[in-house]
Amino acid sequence: MASLMEELIATLDKEDLLYRQLIPVEEEKTRAIIANDLESLRKITEQEHELVDRTSAQEHKREQIAIDIATVLGMDPRTITLDQIAEALKGQPEDQKKLQEIHDRLKKTVERLQDLNEKNKVLLKEAMEMVQFNMNVIRSTRMSSGSSNYSSNASEVEGMAPQHGIFDAKQ
Repeated sequence: MASLMEELIATLDKEDLLYRQLIPVEEEKTRAIIANDLESLRKITEQEHELVDRTSAQEHKREQIAIDIATVLGMDPRTITLDQIAEALKGQPEDQKKLQEIHDRLKKTVERLQDLNEKNKVLLKEAMEMVQFNMNVIRSTRMSSGSSNYSSNASEVEGMAPQHGIFDAKQ
């Protein structure tokens, strides 16, 4: 059980480290979205995917360790949580403290990432709405009728009668 706990704590530390590495990437992504810098956004997305893949591997490893710990403790491996594992470690206060600290740190890191992701999601949605608005404006200007058809000398609009002012000088 002690080796499983050490492995769990080490895995959680690696997972937290990877999530913390994602924070500046997400912040840079926010700046790229605001600046409408598509090339930077592409590079950032590649970087983000690489870190997410590494994080997913650590999550899978953590889940496997949690299943092993649940089996040793006689708990349901499908529903075991870090809080339950920490509670089961009452006889090992040092391991319990380490696990609780990494759990709290990981929770704060994930909350920060969720906030950044939500902010980026809103910014991307607004950017997409702006693109859609611009596309609608372009379409509507192409579909507008006669008012932008000029004669060959470009001094008069074809198909429209010459306009006289409100006051007629001949009265």
